[in-house]
Amino acid sequence: MIGAPRTTAIERSFTAPPQVARWISIREQVKLRLRAPIVGLLLVILTLHSCGVGLDLLAAIRDPNELDYGEGIVWQQAALLLSPRLYSTASSLPFIVFHYPPVYLLFTRALGLITPNLLVAGRVLTAISAGFVAAMAAMLVLAASTPAATTRRLPRIDVAVAICLSLLCVHAVRAWALFMRVDMLAEAFGLAGMLVSVRSRSWQGLTAGMLLCAIATYCKQTELPAGLAVAIIMMLRRPRDAAVAVSISIAVGLVPLVALQWFTHGGFLEHIIYYNVNRMSVGGGLHTLRAEKTSILLALTIVFVVGWLCLLHIRSWRSALTAQRPVSGVQVAREILLLEFMLSSVMLLTIFKSGSNINYFVDWFCVGLILVGTLLSDLPAGSRASNVLLALLGVQAALAPARLMSNAAWQAQSAPPALLLSRIRQATRPVASENMVLLMSAGKSVIYEPAIVTELAALGRWDERPLVKMIATRGFAFMLTSDGTAWPTGRRSPAVNAAMQDAYPKVEQVAPDLWLRLPPG
Repeated sequence: MIGAPRTTAIERSFTAPPQVARWISIREQVKLRLRAPIVGLLLVILTLHSCGVGLDLLAAIRDPNELDYGEGIVWQQAALLLSPRLYSTASSLPFIVFHYPPVYLLFTRALGLITPNLLVAGRVLTAISAGFVAAMAAMLVLAASTPAATTRRLPRIDVAVAICLSLLCVHAVRAWALFMRVDMLAEAFGLAGMLVSVRSRSWQGLTAGMLLCAIATYCKQTELPAGLAVAIIMMLRRPRDAAVAVSISIAVGLVPLVALQWFTHGGFLEHIIYYNVNRMSVGGGLHTLRAEKTSILLALTIVFVVGWLCLLHIRSWRSALTAQRPVSGVQVAREILLLEFMLSSVMLLTIFKSGSNINYFVDWFCVGLILVGTLLSDLPAGSRASNVLLALLGVQAALAPARLMSNAAWQAQSAPPALLLSRIRQATRPVASENMVLLMSAGKSVIYEPAIVTELAALGRWDERPLVKMIATRGFAFMLTSDGTAWPTGRRSPAVNAAMQDAYPKVEQVAPDLWLRLPPG
């Protein structure tokens, strides 16, 4: 709740002069009646766009082509999940880096038992996770708000549904829900962990919430803000329960870490930490920001709302340090969400590393929108502030494209000729490709991931000489690159690029974003 209860304009009108009272009463009635059309119009807009999101998810699941560069390597990782090459420390070719812990790969392999291939399984898992993320966001809005004492406030369920649908329309969330990537599953576990924690009334429930947050980090090792926020706030509010929950969570969380480290002969931490420290790139960060420019209005709204909520709750934060008075579960939920948002904001600095993408914004937008929902649930229906926030959500959704997968340029870019797939399948030697989904679809293994080996070679963490030698001696049947220039890109080092020019000088464009490089003759 925001501040102490205040008298309504209708109540004040009884003590006002007759003409003023009549004006106040009319204005208040107009405000109350504005509520339903504004919320209703917003829900209609969001529902229409959410239908477009659903159609995109179905289209992505049916599409056999690469939609994102990282999908092919995740497919290869899932295929190698139960093999000796899982988090292997060997640096010789083939060289596959496992970027994340194995939870997403385990779920993908399980779904792969009932789907045509692991690419379909991974995209189905991501789509389901996106739905859970939206549902968890709605439930967190309800957990962080109290039922209205009067009819003047916006209905909590309306606000929760609006936030749920708004989240699906955010560009970063919407785009990343289409890909075979780990982010949406990690976010689903993180939000579920916060929800269970704020709803818990015992150390057992809090432990369950903390364990869900731990699972989130085993999906993606940087999914730390949720668990840290729960642990810190609960240590202040419920220190005994929190001490037990955190201790159990750490103990249980260490078991798979020790097991993975043991069975991979030290390779697990080497892969997810040592191989994942990239170079800083200001240009890459600015490119990522530009890619998410369509959400700038929503981002500014979230920043304003969070600042507003911080000012409102600063007094309660002080009481947390002195424990002068008990606090409600709603208050604890808001504190966890606000702290998680601040930690997520710090994590956004990682967009300025090489290889960053808009998925780095997923957690920030998810928690930010939940906080927008908590503020909306406090505001009087028809008030200027609530109308402005509702209008901003509507405008943000209306500006979003109705469909992403119907984009002709995107589909043309992701659909190489069937003849090329047959050519890869029939090759008697390995094939190098920056479109790794092509290799996996043709039944070929990925020998190396171009972007990651280029990054590791630049950092001195991997010896690229065996790769350069393999290219120079034409160890590949042919090579496929995403550009037709002769100059190095972010996916080729100068040494690799020079060897490729000498050994594979013939260049043919086989798709809008794919070039075939052949040996002479």
